[in-house]
Amino acid sequence: MLTPENYPIICGHEPIAANVVVATSDSVCLKDAKGVLIIVMESDIGNTDVVLTVNEATTAAGAGTALSVANGQEFQIWQNHNTGVAGVAGTDVLTRAADGITCTMVNDTTTHGIIVCFYISAALLSPGYSWVHLVASGGDATSFMSVLYILDGYRYQQATPLTEIA
Repeated sequence: MLTPENYPIICGHEPIAANVVVATSDSVCLKDAKGVLIIVMESDIGNTDVVLTVNEATTAAGAGTALSVANGQEFQIWQNHNTGVAGVAGTDVLTRAADGITCTMVNDTTTHGIIVCFYISAALLSPGYSWVHLVASGGDATSFMSVLYILDGYRYQQATPLTEIA
């Protein structure tokens, strides 16, 4: 059953100007999970692309380092570049992109909603690393972005779930 007890939903960053997200998303711990689905939503009004990467760290407060192709840490990516009218979905189909360690959200003045999903398996992390967080570069002050984390295979279901953010 898909419930918050089984798949904790964590706000990584509240909606904010896309150029402010940078490395300010909360970190999330994968120590007690199989992985995490990272969902990024953007309402694009401007015309500035956003490059998304994921950092791994040994602690919640650590700046971390970007996942690396050399370390075999490519992750699965899905995208929906909605080019419909603002606030109206043109399609609900997520398109599978090539696995990678980065994703560019290509923005133009006709794009009104973009969803990018990454699945980061805990097995991809370097030994001793259990924390991840989304990092963004680019964007502009007229576009807004938010980040959600959904933990997969979380092992400690209980009446009061443990906190996994910093």
